[in-house]
Amino acid sequence: MWGPAPRSPRTLLDLLGRDIAALHDVFPRGGGSNNWAVAGTKTASGKPLLANDPHLGPTAPPPWHLAHLRAPGWEVMGASLVGAPSFPIGHNGFAAWGVTAGLTDNTDLFLETLGPDGASVREADGSFTPCTRVREVIRVKGRPDVVEEVLETPRGPVITPLLDGIPEAVSLRAVWLDPLPADGFLGAMKARSFADFRRPFARWPLLPLNVVYADAGGTVGYQLIGQVPRRKGGHGLLPRPADHPDSGWEPEHVPFEEMPHLSGPAAGSVATANGAPHQLPGDPFLGLDFVDGYRTAVIREELAGRDGWDAAAFAELQQSVRSKPWEEVRAAVLSLTPDDPDAREALALLRDWDGRVAADSAAAAVYELAVVELCTRVAKAKAPNGWAVALGATGLDADGHNLFADRRVGHLVRLVNDQPDGWFARPWADEVADVLAGVVRRLRREYGPGPAYWGWGHLRPLRLGHPLFGKHKLLGPAFNLGPVPHGGDQNTIAQGACRPLDPLGVPQNIPNLRAVFDLADLGRSTFVLAGGQSGNPLSPHFADQLPPWQAGEAITPPWAQDQVIREAKEVLRLIPGGPS
Repeated sequence: MWGPAPRSPRTLLDLLGRDIAALHDVFPRGGGSNNWAVAGTKTASGKPLLANDPHLGPTAPPPWHLAHLRAPGWEVMGASLVGAPSFPIGHNGFAAWGVTAGLTDNTDLFLETLGPDGASVREADGSFTPCTRVREVIRVKGRPDVVEEVLETPRGPVITPLLDGIPEAVSLRAVWLDPLPADGFLGAMKARSFADFRRPFARWPLLPLNVVYADAGGTVGYQLIGQVPRRKGGHGLLPRPADHPDSGWEPEHVPFEEMPHLSGPAAGSVATANGAPHQLPGDPFLGLDFVDGYRTAVIREELAGRDGWDAAAFAELQQSVRSKPWEEVRAAVLSLTPDDPDAREALALLRDWDGRVAADSAAAAVYELAVVELCTRVAKAKAPNGWAVALGATGLDADGHNLFADRRVGHLVRLVNDQPDGWFARPWADEVADVLAGVVRRLRREYGPGPAYWGWGHLRPLRLGHPLFGKHKLLGPAFNLGPVPHGGDQNTIAQGACRPLDPLGVPQNIPNLRAVFDLADLGRSTFVLAGGQSGNPLSPHFADQLPPWQAGEAITPPWAQDQVIREAKEVLRLIPGGPS
Protein backbone atom coordinates (compact mmCIF):
# COMPACT_ATOMS: atom_id res chain seq x y z
CA MET A 1 0.00 0.00 0.00
CA TRP A 2 1.34 3.39 -0.99
CA GLY A 3 0.92 6.58 1.02
CA PRO A 4 0.31 7.17 4.70
CA ALA A 5 -1.91 4.86 6.71
CA PRO A 6 -5.50 6.10 6.85
CA ARG A 7 -6.65 7.69 10.09
CA SER A 8 -9.71 6.34 11.83
CA PRO A 9 -12.85 8.52 11.85
CA ARG A 10 -12.43 8.98 15.61
CA THR A 11 -8.88 10.29 15.18
CA LEU A 12 -9.99 12.70 12.45
CA LEU A 13 -12.88 13.92 14.56
CA ASP A 14 -10.59 14.42 17.53
CA LEU A 15 -8.22 16.55 15.44
CA LEU A 16 -11.10 18.54 13.97
CA GLY A 17 -12.64 18.87 17.41
CA ARG A 18 -9.49 20.43 18.87
CA ASP A 19 -9.31 22.98 16.07
CA ILE A 20 -13.03 23.76 16.34
CA ALA A 21 -12.76 24.05 20.12
CA ALA A 22 -9.99 26.65 19.72
CA LEU A 23 -12.12 28.62 17.27
CA HIS A 24 -15.61 27.96 18.63
CA ASP A 25 -16.14 31.52 19.78
CA VAL A 26 -14.56 32.97 16.67
CA PHE A 27 -16.51 31.12 14.03
CA PRO A 28 -19.88 29.88 15.26
CA ARG A 29 -22.59 28.98 12.76
CA GLY A 30 -25.56 31.08 11.67
CA GLY A 31 -28.20 32.15 9.25
CA GLY A 32 -30.17 35.25 8.31
CA SER A 33 -33.43 37.27 8.41
CA ASN A 34 -35.01 39.99 10.54
CA ASN A 35 -38.51 40.46 11.92
CA TRP A 36 -39.96 42.79 14.52
CA ALA A 37 -43.23 44.26 15.71
CA VAL A 38 -44.26 47.13 17.96
CA ALA A 39 -47.47 47.65 19.92
CA GLY A 40 -49.81 50.56 19.23
CA THR A 41 -48.32 52.50 22.14
CA LYS A 42 -45.26 53.15 19.95
CA THR A 43 -46.97 53.86 16.61
CA ALA A 44 -48.52 56.93 15.04
CA SER A 45 -51.83 55.14 14.39
CA GLY A 46 -52.19 53.50 17.79
CA LYS A 47 -52.24 50.07 16.12
CA PRO A 48 -49.31 47.60 15.88
CA LEU A 49 -46.84 47.44 13.01
CA LEU A 50 -44.87 44.39 11.88
CA ALA A 51 -41.88 44.07 9.52
CA ASN A 52 -40.09 41.07 8.05
CA ASP A 53 -37.19 40.67 5.61
CA PRO A 54 -36.02 37.06 5.22
CA HIS A 55 -32.46 36.52 3.96
CA LEU A 56 -31.69 33.79 1.45
CA GLY A 57 -29.33 33.35 -1.48
CA PRO A 58 -29.54 35.83 -4.39
CA THR A 59 -31.55 34.07 -7.09
CA ALA A 60 -33.60 35.14 -10.10
CA PRO A 61 -36.45 34.50 -9.67
CA PRO A 62 -36.42 34.91 -5.88
CA PRO A 63 -37.54 31.96 -3.71
CA TRP A 64 -40.63 33.88 -2.53
CA HIS A 65 -43.89 34.24 -4.45
CA LEU A 66 -46.53 36.82 -3.54
CA ALA A 67 -50.09 35.51 -3.55
CA HIS A 68 -53.60 36.22 -2.28
CA LEU A 69 -56.04 33.39 -1.49
CA ARG A 70 -59.72 33.74 -0.70
CA ALA A 71 -61.91 30.80 0.35
CA PRO A 72 -65.21 30.43 2.19
CA GLY A 73 -64.55 31.48 5.77
CA TRP A 74 -60.94 32.65 5.43
CA GLU A 75 -58.54 34.75 3.37
CA VAL A 76 -54.79 35.32 3.36
CA MET A 77 -52.25 37.43 1.49
CA GLY A 78 -48.48 37.31 1.70
CA ALA A 79 -45.39 35.45 0.64
CA SER A 80 -45.10 31.74 0.10
CA LEU A 81 -41.99 29.77 -0.67
CA VAL A 82 -42.50 28.49 -4.19
CA GLY A 83 -44.19 25.10 -4.01
CA ALA A 84 -45.02 25.29 -0.28
CA PRO A 85 -48.69 25.04 0.80
CA SER A 86 -48.65 27.92 3.29
CA PHE A 87 -47.77 31.57 3.93
CA PRO A 88 -44.86 31.92 6.38
CA ILE A 89 -45.13 35.71 5.92
CA GLY A 90 -48.53 37.31 5.51
CA HIS A 91 -51.82 38.52 6.97
CA ASN A 92 -55.43 37.38 7.08
CA GLY A 93 -57.14 40.74 7.46
CA PHE A 94 -56.96 40.58 11.27
CA ALA A 95 -53.46 39.34 12.12
CA ALA A 96 -50.03 39.54 10.49
CA TRP A 97 -46.95 37.40 11.00
CA GLY A 98 -43.34 36.99 9.84
CA VAL A 99 -40.47 34.57 10.36
CA THR A 100 -36.73 34.25 10.81
CA ALA A 101 -34.60 31.12 11.06
CA GLY A 102 -34.75 29.84 14.65
CA LEU A 103 -31.46 27.89 14.46
CA THR A 104 -32.32 25.51 17.29
CA ASP A 105 -30.34 22.27 17.19
CA ASN A 106 -32.62 19.43 16.11
CA THR A 107 -29.99 17.10 14.59
CA ASP A 108 -27.19 15.01 16.14
CA LEU A 109 -24.47 12.70 14.86
CA PHE A 110 -23.39 9.51 16.64
CA LEU A 111 -20.28 7.37 16.29
CA GLU A 112 -21.49 3.80 15.84
CA THR A 113 -19.48 0.64 16.53
CA LEU A 114 -20.44 -2.02 14.02
CA GLY A 115 -20.63 -5.68 14.94
CA PRO A 116 -18.58 -8.39 13.20
CA ASP A 117 -21.50 -8.99 10.83
CA GLY A 118 -21.42 -5.40 9.61
CA ALA A 119 -25.17 -5.14 10.15
CA SER A 120 -25.48 -4.51 13.89
CA VAL A 121 -24.31 -1.76 16.26
CA ARG A 122 -23.13 -1.79 19.86
CA GLU A 123 -25.36 -0.40 22.61
CA ALA A 124 -24.47 0.96 26.06
CA ASP A 125 -24.77 -2.48 27.72
CA GLY A 126 -22.26 -4.00 25.28
CA SER A 127 -24.86 -5.92 23.28
CA PHE A 128 -25.29 -5.53 19.54
CA THR A 129 -28.62 -4.48 18.03
CA PRO A 130 -29.42 -5.61 14.47
CA CYS A 131 -29.82 -2.79 11.97
CA THR A 132 -32.31 -2.49 9.16
CA ARG A 133 -31.04 -2.47 5.61
CA VAL A 134 -33.02 -0.18 3.32
CA ARG A 135 -32.57 -0.62 -0.42
CA GLU A 136 -32.96 2.71 -2.23
CA VAL A 137 -33.38 2.58 -6.02
CA ILE A 138 -32.66 5.85 -7.84
CA ARG A 139 -33.91 5.87 -11.43
CA VAL A 140 -31.74 7.86 -13.84
CA LYS A 141 -33.03 8.75 -17.29
CA GLY A 142 -31.05 7.03 -20.04
CA ARG A 143 -28.83 5.16 -17.59
CA PRO A 144 -29.06 2.09 -15.34
CA ASP A 145 -30.69 2.50 -11.97
CA VAL A 146 -28.42 3.50 -9.10
CA VAL A 147 -28.96 1.31 -6.04
CA GLU A 148 -27.92 2.45 -2.57
CA GLU A 149 -28.13 0.31 0.56
CA VAL A 150 -28.71 2.36 3.70
CA LEU A 151 -28.01 0.92 7.12
CA GLU A 152 -30.57 2.09 9.70
CA THR A 153 -29.37 2.05 13.32
CA PRO A 154 -31.66 2.60 16.34
CA ARG A 155 -30.59 6.26 16.18
CA GLY A 156 -30.96 6.76 12.45
CA PRO A 157 -29.33 6.06 9.09
CA VAL A 158 -25.58 5.67 8.66
CA ILE A 159 -24.49 8.61 6.52
CA THR A 160 -20.81 7.79 5.98
CA PRO A 161 -19.49 5.07 3.68
CA LEU A 162 -18.10 2.16 5.67
CA LEU A 163 -14.32 1.89 5.41
CA ASP A 164 -12.66 -1.53 5.28
CA GLY A 165 -11.13 -2.50 8.59
CA ILE A 166 -12.59 0.47 10.52
CA PRO A 167 -15.40 -0.45 12.93
CA GLU A 168 -16.97 3.00 13.22
CA ALA A 169 -19.58 4.79 11.19
CA VAL A 170 -21.54 7.99 11.74
CA SER A 171 -25.33 7.85 12.09
CA LEU A 172 -27.78 10.73 11.90
CA ARG A 173 -30.55 11.41 14.41
CA ALA A 174 -32.92 14.21 13.44
CA VAL A 175 -36.36 15.45 14.41
CA TRP A 176 -37.24 15.82 10.75
CA LEU A 177 -36.65 12.10 10.12
CA ASP A 178 -39.41 11.11 12.52
CA PRO A 179 -43.01 10.58 11.32
CA LEU A 180 -44.58 13.48 13.23
CA PRO A 181 -47.82 15.34 12.50
CA ALA A 182 -47.42 18.75 10.84
CA ASP A 183 -49.76 21.71 11.08
CA GLY A 184 -48.29 25.13 11.89
CA PHE A 185 -49.00 27.67 9.19
CA LEU A 186 -51.70 25.45 7.68
CA GLY A 187 -53.96 26.19 10.66
CA ALA A 188 -52.47 29.43 11.91
CA MET A 189 -53.50 31.35 8.79
CA LYS A 190 -57.12 31.33 10.03
CA ALA A 191 -56.30 32.66 13.53
CA ARG A 192 -58.33 35.42 15.19
CA SER A 193 -56.16 35.63 18.33
CA PHE A 194 -52.57 34.93 19.34
CA ALA A 195 -53.73 31.81 21.21
CA ASP A 196 -55.38 30.55 18.01
CA PHE A 197 -52.24 31.39 16.09
CA ARG A 198 -49.85 29.60 18.50
CA ARG A 199 -51.83 26.39 18.90
CA PRO A 200 -51.11 24.76 15.51
CA PHE A 201 -47.34 25.20 15.99
CA ALA A 202 -47.30 22.54 18.69
CA ARG A 203 -47.35 20.28 15.64
CA TRP A 204 -44.48 21.77 13.62
CA PRO A 205 -41.51 19.35 13.24
CA LEU A 206 -40.07 21.28 10.30
CA LEU A 207 -37.58 24.14 10.03
CA PRO A 208 -37.08 25.94 13.40
CA LEU A 209 -38.44 29.48 13.12
CA ASN A 210 -38.88 32.64 15.17
CA VAL A 211 -42.44 33.77 14.48
CA VAL A 212 -43.43 37.36 15.28
CA TYR A 213 -47.15 38.21 15.41
CA ALA A 214 -49.37 41.31 15.60
CA ASP A 215 -53.13 41.76 15.31
CA ALA A 216 -55.71 44.51 14.95
CA GLY A 217 -56.80 43.95 18.54
CA GLY A 218 -53.49 45.37 19.71
CA THR A 219 -51.62 42.17 20.60
CA VAL A 220 -48.00 41.60 19.61
CA GLY A 221 -46.31 38.27 20.21
CA TYR A 222 -43.39 35.97 19.61
CA GLN A 223 -43.07 32.18 19.45
CA LEU A 224 -40.06 29.96 18.76
CA ILE A 225 -41.35 26.95 16.81
CA GLY A 226 -39.88 23.62 15.75
CA GLN A 227 -39.39 20.42 17.70
CA VAL A 228 -36.24 20.33 19.85
CA PRO A 229 -34.86 17.08 21.34
CA ARG A 230 -34.09 16.50 24.99
CA ARG A 231 -30.65 14.93 25.03
CA LYS A 232 -29.69 12.32 27.61
CA GLY A 233 -26.19 13.80 27.66
CA GLY A 234 -23.95 16.20 25.78
CA HIS A 235 -24.97 19.16 23.68
CA GLY A 236 -24.89 17.77 20.14
CA LEU A 237 -21.90 19.87 19.06
CA LEU A 238 -19.78 16.94 17.85
CA PRO A 239 -20.53 13.26 17.14
CA ARG A 240 -21.05 11.34 20.39
CA PRO A 241 -20.28 7.62 20.88
CA ALA A 242 -23.58 5.80 20.42
CA ASP A 243 -22.67 3.18 23.03
CA HIS A 244 -22.02 5.75 25.77
CA PRO A 245 -24.47 5.29 28.68
CA ASP A 246 -25.92 8.81 28.33
CA SER A 247 -25.99 9.01 24.54
CA GLY A 248 -29.20 9.47 22.62
CA TRP A 249 -32.44 11.35 23.13
CA GLU A 250 -35.28 11.13 25.59
CA PRO A 251 -38.53 9.69 24.14
CA GLU A 252 -40.31 13.06 24.28
CA HIS A 253 -39.06 16.34 22.80
CA VAL A 254 -39.04 19.69 24.62
CA PRO A 255 -42.70 20.46 25.41
CA PHE A 256 -44.20 23.22 23.29
CA GLU A 257 -45.16 25.26 26.36
CA GLU A 258 -41.49 25.36 27.40
CA MET A 259 -40.42 26.92 24.12
CA PRO A 260 -39.68 30.68 24.33
CA HIS A 261 -42.73 32.88 23.72
CA LEU A 262 -44.35 36.11 24.88
CA SER A 263 -47.40 38.20 24.01
CA GLY A 264 -49.66 41.08 24.92
CA PRO A 265 -49.73 44.85 24.46
CA ALA A 266 -47.34 45.10 27.41
CA ALA A 267 -44.68 43.39 25.31
CA GLY A 268 -44.14 46.78 23.66
CA SER A 269 -41.92 45.44 20.93
CA VAL A 270 -40.50 42.10 19.84
CA ALA A 271 -37.60 41.48 17.47
CA THR A 272 -35.58 38.51 16.26
CA ALA A 273 -32.61 38.20 13.92
CA ASN A 274 -31.35 34.62 14.40
CA GLY A 275 -29.75 35.29 17.77
CA ALA A 276 -30.15 33.23 20.94
CA PRO A 277 -33.57 33.59 22.59
CA HIS A 278 -33.75 34.92 26.14
CA GLN A 279 -33.61 31.98 28.56
CA LEU A 280 -33.35 31.52 32.30
CA PRO A 281 -31.37 28.90 34.27
CA GLY A 282 -33.24 25.62 34.11
CA ASP A 283 -34.85 26.33 30.74
CA PRO A 284 -34.42 23.58 28.12
CA PHE A 285 -31.21 23.47 26.08
CA LEU A 286 -32.00 24.70 22.56
CA GLY A 287 -28.57 24.64 20.87
CA LEU A 288 -25.51 26.78 20.29
CA ASP A 289 -25.88 27.59 16.60
CA PHE A 290 -27.31 31.08 17.05
CA VAL A 291 -25.66 34.04 15.34
CA ASP A 292 -24.12 37.08 16.98
CA GLY A 293 -26.74 39.47 18.31
CA TYR A 294 -25.65 42.57 16.40
CA ARG A 295 -28.67 42.86 14.11
CA THR A 296 -31.06 42.16 16.96
CA ALA A 297 -29.33 44.77 19.12
CA VAL A 298 -29.58 47.46 16.43
CA ILE A 299 -33.26 46.72 15.82
CA ARG A 300 -34.08 46.87 19.54
CA GLU A 301 -32.07 50.06 20.05
CA GLU A 302 -33.81 51.77 17.16
CA LEU A 303 -37.28 50.64 18.28
CA ALA A 304 -36.64 51.80 21.85
CA GLY A 305 -35.21 55.13 20.73
CA ARG A 306 -38.42 56.68 19.43
CA ASP A 307 -42.21 56.51 19.31
CA GLY A 308 -44.63 57.41 16.54
CA TRP A 309 -43.49 54.63 14.20
CA ASP A 310 -45.26 54.23 10.89
CA ALA A 311 -44.90 51.88 7.92
CA ALA A 312 -42.52 54.22 6.07
CA ALA A 313 -40.20 54.37 9.08
CA PHE A 314 -40.23 50.56 9.35
CA ALA A 315 -39.31 50.30 5.66
CA GLU A 316 -36.47 52.75 6.24
CA LEU A 317 -35.18 50.69 9.17
CA GLN A 318 -35.08 47.64 6.90
CA GLN A 319 -32.55 49.59 4.80
CA SER A 320 -30.19 50.22 7.73
CA VAL A 321 -26.51 49.40 7.12
CA ARG A 322 -25.37 50.59 10.56
CA SER A 323 -22.40 48.53 11.77
CA LYS A 324 -22.71 47.71 15.47
CA PRO A 325 -19.38 45.77 15.52
CA TRP A 326 -17.54 48.87 14.27
CA GLU A 327 -19.12 50.95 17.02
CA GLU A 328 -17.75 48.49 19.58
CA VAL A 329 -14.24 48.32 18.18
CA ARG A 330 -13.86 51.88 16.90
CA ALA A 331 -12.03 53.33 19.90
CA ALA A 332 -9.45 50.55 19.96
CA VAL A 333 -8.73 50.83 16.24
CA LEU A 334 -8.55 54.62 16.12
CA SER A 335 -6.15 54.66 19.08
CA LEU A 336 -3.44 53.16 16.85
CA THR A 337 -0.48 55.37 15.94
CA PRO A 338 1.30 53.50 13.13
CA ASP A 339 4.29 54.79 11.20
CA ASP A 340 3.20 53.17 7.93
CA PRO A 341 1.59 55.84 5.69
CA ASP A 342 -0.84 53.31 4.22
CA ALA A 343 -2.07 52.37 7.69
CA ARG A 344 -2.46 56.06 8.50
CA GLU A 345 -4.53 56.52 5.31
CA ALA A 346 -6.80 53.67 6.40
CA LEU A 347 -7.21 55.23 9.85
CA ALA A 348 -8.02 58.62 8.32
CA LEU A 349 -10.85 57.04 6.31
CA LEU A 350 -12.16 55.15 9.33
CA ARG A 351 -11.96 58.23 11.56
CA ASP A 352 -14.30 60.15 9.25
CA TRP A 353 -16.59 57.17 8.62
CA ASP A 354 -20.19 57.28 9.86
CA GLY A 355 -20.16 53.52 10.50
CA ARG A 356 -22.61 52.75 7.70
CA VAL A 357 -21.64 49.89 5.37
CA ALA A 358 -22.99 51.80 2.39
CA ALA A 359 -22.45 50.72 -1.21
CA ASP A 360 -20.51 53.90 -2.05
CA SER A 361 -18.34 53.94 1.10
CA ALA A 362 -14.58 53.46 0.74
CA ALA A 363 -14.16 53.35 4.52
CA ALA A 364 -16.64 50.46 4.63
CA ALA A 365 -14.47 48.58 2.14
CA VAL A 366 -11.39 49.16 4.32
CA TYR A 367 -13.27 47.96 7.40
CA GLU A 368 -14.75 44.84 5.73
CA LEU A 369 -11.47 43.69 4.16
CA ALA A 370 -9.58 44.37 7.39
CA VAL A 371 -12.07 42.24 9.34
CA VAL A 372 -11.64 39.34 6.91
CA GLU A 373 -7.84 39.56 6.92
CA LEU A 374 -7.64 39.79 10.69
CA CYS A 375 -10.04 36.85 11.06
CA THR A 376 -7.76 34.86 8.77
CA ARG A 377 -4.71 35.67 10.86
CA VAL A 378 -6.57 34.83 14.06
CA ALA A 379 -7.58 31.47 12.56
CA LYS A 380 -4.09 30.62 11.36
CA ALA A 381 -2.62 31.47 14.77
CA LYS A 382 -4.89 29.04 16.64
CA ALA A 383 -5.70 26.42 14.01
CA PRO A 384 -2.71 26.13 11.68
CA ASN A 385 -4.03 22.89 10.19
CA GLY A 386 -7.73 23.66 9.97
CA TRP A 387 -7.88 27.42 9.50
CA ALA A 388 -9.37 27.25 5.99
CA VAL A 389 -12.09 24.85 7.15
CA ALA A 390 -12.82 27.20 10.05
CA LEU A 391 -13.23 30.03 7.54
CA GLY A 392 -15.77 28.07 5.50
CA ALA A 393 -13.80 25.81 3.15
CA THR A 394 -15.00 22.23 2.64
CA GLY A 395 -18.55 21.18 3.25
CA LEU A 396 -21.30 18.79 2.23
CA ASP A 397 -23.36 21.31 0.29
CA ALA A 398 -23.23 21.68 -3.47
CA ASP A 399 -20.69 24.50 -3.29
CA GLY A 400 -18.41 22.70 -0.83
CA HIS A 401 -18.74 25.28 1.96
CA ASN A 402 -19.54 25.02 5.65
CA LEU A 403 -21.05 27.49 8.12
CA PHE A 404 -18.22 27.61 10.67
CA ALA A 405 -17.41 31.19 9.70
CA ASP A 406 -20.85 32.74 10.00
CA ARG A 407 -20.23 34.16 13.49
CA ARG A 408 -16.65 35.28 13.38
CA VAL A 409 -16.95 38.99 14.12
CA GLY A 410 -18.19 39.07 17.71
CA HIS A 411 -15.19 37.25 19.10
CA LEU A 412 -12.82 39.23 16.89
CA VAL A 413 -14.22 42.45 18.37
CA ARG A 414 -13.54 41.15 21.87
CA LEU A 415 -10.02 40.13 20.89
CA VAL A 416 -9.17 43.54 19.45
CA ASN A 417 -10.55 45.26 22.53
CA ASP A 418 -8.92 42.92 25.07
CA GLN A 419 -5.70 42.21 23.10
CA PRO A 420 -4.78 39.00 24.98
CA ASP A 421 -1.09 38.18 25.26
CA GLY A 422 0.46 35.42 23.19
CA TRP A 423 -1.97 35.38 20.30
CA PHE A 424 0.54 36.76 17.81
CA ALA A 425 4.33 37.02 17.88
CA ARG A 426 4.05 40.82 17.92
CA PRO A 427 1.68 43.20 19.76
CA TRP A 428 -1.94 43.43 18.64
CA ALA A 429 -1.46 47.09 17.68
CA ASP A 430 1.25 46.16 15.20
CA GLU A 431 -0.82 43.30 13.78
CA VAL A 432 -3.92 45.44 13.26
CA ALA A 433 -1.89 48.28 11.74
CA ASP A 434 -0.21 45.85 9.36
CA VAL A 435 -3.64 44.55 8.29
CA LEU A 436 -4.92 48.07 7.62
CA ALA A 437 -1.84 48.96 5.58
CA GLY A 438 -2.17 45.79 3.54
CA VAL A 439 -5.82 46.50 2.80
CA VAL A 440 -5.05 49.99 1.46
CA ARG A 441 -2.24 48.66 -0.71
CA ARG A 442 -4.54 45.96 -2.09
CA LEU A 443 -7.30 48.45 -2.88
CA ARG A 444 -4.87 50.81 -4.58
CA ARG A 445 -3.27 47.99 -6.57
CA GLU A 446 -6.45 46.20 -7.68
CA TYR A 447 -9.17 48.87 -7.84
CA GLY A 448 -7.74 52.35 -8.29
CA PRO A 449 -5.40 55.01 -6.95
CA GLY A 450 -7.67 56.44 -4.28
CA PRO A 451 -10.87 56.14 -2.19
CA ALA A 452 -13.06 57.39 -5.05
CA TYR A 453 -12.57 53.94 -6.62
CA TRP A 454 -13.10 51.87 -3.47
CA GLY A 455 -16.87 51.94 -2.84
CA TRP A 456 -17.81 48.76 -0.97
CA GLY A 457 -20.84 47.90 -3.08
CA HIS A 458 -18.90 48.43 -6.30
CA LEU A 459 -16.07 46.13 -5.22
CA ARG A 460 -18.48 43.22 -4.79
CA PRO A 461 -21.69 43.99 -6.69
CA LEU A 462 -24.81 41.88 -6.36
CA ARG A 463 -25.73 39.38 -9.05
CA LEU A 464 -28.97 37.43 -8.95
CA GLY A 465 -28.32 34.03 -10.51
CA HIS A 466 -30.85 31.67 -12.03
CA PRO A 467 -30.90 28.36 -10.08
CA LEU A 468 -30.68 26.21 -13.22
CA PHE A 469 -29.14 28.30 -16.00
CA GLY A 470 -27.20 30.89 -14.02
CA LYS A 471 -23.80 29.40 -14.82
CA HIS A 472 -24.61 28.43 -18.40
CA LYS A 473 -22.35 30.26 -20.84
CA LEU A 474 -25.15 31.16 -23.26
CA LEU A 475 -28.31 31.15 -21.14
CA GLY A 476 -26.81 32.73 -18.02
CA PRO A 477 -26.81 36.32 -19.35
CA ALA A 478 -30.49 36.00 -20.28
CA PHE A 479 -31.65 34.56 -16.96
CA ASN A 480 -29.36 36.36 -14.47
CA LEU A 481 -29.87 39.89 -13.12
CA GLY A 482 -27.26 42.48 -12.24
CA PRO A 483 -24.63 43.34 -11.39
CA VAL A 484 -25.90 46.18 -9.15
CA PRO A 485 -24.08 47.85 -6.24
CA HIS A 486 -25.05 46.39 -2.87
CA GLY A 487 -24.04 47.49 0.62
CA GLY A 488 -24.26 45.85 4.02
CA ASP A 489 -22.63 42.81 5.56
CA GLN A 490 -23.71 39.86 7.68
CA ASN A 491 -24.22 42.03 10.79
CA THR A 492 -26.22 44.89 9.28
CA ILE A 493 -30.02 44.86 9.17
CA ALA A 494 -29.85 45.17 5.37
CA GLN A 495 -27.75 42.08 4.97
CA GLY A 496 -25.11 41.50 2.32
CA ALA A 497 -22.96 38.71 3.76
CA CYS A 498 -20.04 37.18 1.87
CA ARG A 499 -17.89 34.19 2.67
CA PRO A 500 -14.61 35.14 4.40
CA LEU A 501 -12.57 33.12 1.90
CA ASP A 502 -14.22 35.12 -0.89
CA PRO A 503 -14.97 38.54 0.65
CA LEU A 504 -15.45 40.22 -2.72
CA GLY A 505 -17.64 37.49 -4.14
CA VAL A 506 -21.36 37.78 -4.75
CA PRO A 507 -23.21 38.32 -1.44
CA GLN A 508 -24.44 34.95 -0.24
CA ASN A 509 -27.44 36.22 1.76
CA ILE A 510 -29.70 39.15 0.89
CA PRO A 511 -33.23 40.27 1.83
CA ASN A 512 -35.02 38.63 -1.11
CA LEU A 513 -38.30 39.98 0.25
CA ARG A 514 -39.26 42.97 2.39
CA ALA A 515 -42.72 43.21 3.91
CA VAL A 516 -44.33 45.75 6.26
CA PHE A 517 -47.79 45.20 7.78
CA ASP A 518 -49.84 48.09 9.17
CA LEU A 519 -52.49 46.73 11.55
CA ALA A 520 -54.37 50.02 11.31
CA ASP A 521 -55.21 48.99 7.74
CA LEU A 522 -53.78 45.69 6.50
CA GLY A 523 -54.88 46.63 3.01
CA ARG A 524 -51.97 49.10 3.01
CA SER A 525 -49.38 46.39 3.71
CA THR A 526 -46.36 46.56 1.40
CA PHE A 527 -44.13 43.96 -0.25
CA VAL A 528 -41.17 43.98 -2.60
CA LEU A 529 -39.09 41.19 -4.11
CA ALA A 530 -35.45 41.25 -5.19
CA GLY A 531 -36.42 40.57 -8.79
CA GLY A 532 -39.97 39.74 -9.81
CA GLN A 533 -42.82 37.24 -9.69
CA SER A 534 -42.15 35.50 -13.01
CA GLY A 535 -39.54 32.89 -13.81
CA ASN A 536 -39.71 33.74 -17.51
CA PRO A 537 -36.99 36.25 -18.52
CA LEU A 538 -39.22 37.42 -21.38
CA SER A 539 -41.99 38.39 -18.96
CA PRO A 540 -42.30 42.05 -17.88
CA HIS A 541 -42.59 40.69 -14.32
CA PHE A 542 -39.27 38.85 -14.31
CA ALA A 543 -37.35 41.81 -12.84
CA ASP A 544 -39.85 44.66 -12.46
CA GLN A 545 -39.52 44.78 -8.64
CA LEU A 546 -35.72 44.99 -8.62
CA PRO A 547 -35.52 48.80 -9.10
CA PRO A 548 -37.93 49.57 -6.23
CA TRP A 549 -36.18 46.93 -4.10
CA GLN A 550 -32.86 48.72 -4.69
CA ALA A 551 -34.40 52.09 -3.89
CA GLY A 552 -36.03 50.90 -0.67
CA GLU A 553 -39.51 51.24 -2.15
CA ALA A 554 -42.34 48.69 -2.24
CA ILE A 555 -45.68 47.82 -3.81
CA THR A 556 -49.12 47.60 -2.21
CA PRO A 557 -51.13 44.73 -3.71
CA PRO A 558 -54.92 45.14 -3.58
CA TRP A 559 -56.69 43.41 -0.67
CA ALA A 560 -60.38 44.33 -0.81
CA GLN A 561 -62.29 42.20 -3.31
CA ASP A 562 -63.68 45.13 -5.28
CA GLN A 563 -60.16 46.56 -5.59
CA VAL A 564 -58.79 43.20 -6.73
CA ILE A 565 -61.43 43.00 -9.45
CA ARG A 566 -60.83 46.61 -10.50
CA GLU A 567 -57.04 46.28 -10.72
CA ALA A 568 -56.82 42.78 -12.24
CA LYS A 569 -54.97 42.73 -15.58
CA GLU A 570 -55.67 39.11 -16.50
CA VAL A 571 -58.08 36.48 -15.16
CA LEU A 572 -57.75 32.71 -15.48
CA ARG A 573 -60.95 30.80 -14.62
CA LEU A 574 -60.74 27.12 -13.70
CA ILE A 575 -64.24 25.61 -14.09
CA PRO A 576 -64.86 22.10 -12.69
CA GLY A 577 -66.36 19.76 -15.24
CA GLY A 578 -65.33 21.91 -18.18
CA PRO A 579 -63.83 20.64 -21.46
CA SER A 580 -60.73 18.49 -20.99
